[in-house]
Amino acid sequence: MAIFQGIEHVGIFSPDTRRLADWYVQHLDMKVIVDNGKGVYFLLMANGSMIELMPGTEPSACKGKPEVHDSGLRHIALGVESGNFGEAVHRLSEIGVETIGTTPQQFPEGLATFHFRDPDGNILHLISRPNRLSLATTPRLADAPKNVVIQGIEHTCILANDMERLRQWYIDVLGFQLIVRDDGHGTAFALGADGRSILEFIQADRNIGIENYKALGIRHLAVSVTPENAAHAVKLLKAEGVEVLEEYVELPNGTHLFFFRDPEGNVLHLAGRPKPLAN
Repeated sequence: MAIFQGIEHVGIFSPDTRRLADWYVQHLDMKVIVDNGKGVYFLLMANGSMIELMPGTEPSACKGKPEVHDSGLRHIALGVESGNFGEAVHRLSEIGVETIGTTPQQFPEGLATFHFRDPDGNILHLISRPNRLSLATTPRLADAPKNVVIQGIEHTCILANDMERLRQWYIDVLGFQLIVRDDGHGTAFALGADGRSILEFIQADRNIGIENYKALGIRHLAVSVTPENAAHAVKLLKAEGVEVLEEYVELPNGTHLFFFRDPEGNVLHLAGRPKPLAN
């Protein structure tokens, strides 16, 4: 059994998490499953993917809204079935989301995309594919939203200064598997050991440097491990020479955490939970 299971959630720092959580729930078919009363929210989607919203004020190195080809954790792609793509685009257009570039776009291979920003300026996009990148069945979670248009996170994108080197690190160290070397648009995809977590790697046009690990925006990926494997996973990562941001700790509730950076400075953290956040 693999030690590193896949992406448990994507973390976003926001100056107003309540406002952003309400917007995601109302317009992107998410559901609040954790509210700690201090501005931290976990949002669940129909396919079991999760987003964590955390309060923050540290400005991003982007110095404003991130651009599509800036380095770092750059966008979250939300999956939509082809028959619902038009409805989803219409819904977002009706509320006046800020769009990015020429969008929506339809590609000859049947791919459809719609690029836009959330109220904080984070880059999101809807994506519909004729063939899914992962064949894993959507988990049947009692907590998950039902009968919704937007299904959940299809992939999270990393804009890399050295795409091949960074991609290989995720394969060698975190156990991802290369599933698409080049999709015809210059990007590669890697799949986590859970069979569902997908990372997209694109070559960055602009290196904005290393972000403060609590800077505003899409800021971290949480990598899932079992509690019994957490300490061993930390030893393996330290042996690889990762930069440690917060030392390994086991919380009173039995959750194991460890914050570190990948080779290009993107923030990751291990999350080993005695029971999942969503059932």
